[in-house]
Amino acid sequence: MGLYMDRVLILTKNILIEQELQNKLQSLNYEVYCSVRLFDELMHQENTSIFFNIFQYVIISESICESEVVRLSSTLSDSSFKIIRKVEKKVTEVDQNFFETGFLNAIISTKDSLDELRECLSVLNSLTEKSVERLNERKLSQFSRSASLLQDPSLQISKNSFDDTSAYREVLLHLSHTESRLVSILVKAGNQIISREAICQELWREGPTKSHLASLSSTITRVKVKFKKAPLKGSAIHTIWGKGYRIDQELLRIVESDDTLTLIN
Repeated sequence: MGLYMDRVLILTKNILIEQELQNKLQSLNYEVYCSVRLFDELMHQENTSIFFNIFQYVIISESICESEVVRLSSTLSDSSFKIIRKVEKKVTEVDQNFFETGFLNAIISTKDSLDELRECLSVLNSLTEKSVERLNERKLSQFSRSASLLQDPSLQISKNSFDDTSAYREVLLHLSHTESRLVSILVKAGNQIISREAICQELWREGPTKSHLASLSSTITRVKVKFKKAPLKGSAIHTIWGKGYRIDQELLRIVESDDTLTLIN
């Protein structure tokens, strides 16, 4: 985060429900602002662009409904900060579509631990404009604090090139234990859709509690964000609404065709 504190703005309808998230962010050394007024101004399309320039991250609270997120998207879509959607236990189709199209940079859950929040913000930090400039200059991008490096996807030679395999290997190495197990479950399912309930049972050896379902949505989001660093054409994991999830078939083919790309069982 450099020599200064990164600033986070939480857009909300109720400041009181953001206290826990605010405490977590402050413990990670972020400067946090919660605002109902700014949300109202954005909904009325008032000019707040100058004020927004001081923030690196904007979090849209779960207290803000889908239709309001749609209205916010028209105002915030050209902004330079990273936009994060906070949900309680369910990622809606609107949120998922916004994530797939790039308006949302991440989706977090109210149940996320401090560790999960830290890692999510770390990944987003690596996608800042400065990192992109550095990527273009050095053809490398720092993926995490461990300073492991990924090949720039623009340098790929062919679909099965060594550089591609190296990039996928780096992403897999930096998946958390839970993230790696999730990908492993989806890989084993092949081209089949696996339900959220079945994944929860595999991951936590018990039924789909509200906490587990929220954690699963958050884990899916983090995996998608991390694989954006690899030369993958689409999303690493596809959401089939009302049915579950399916691994991207290109990613499945790559993992199955190379024994060096290992996952935790």
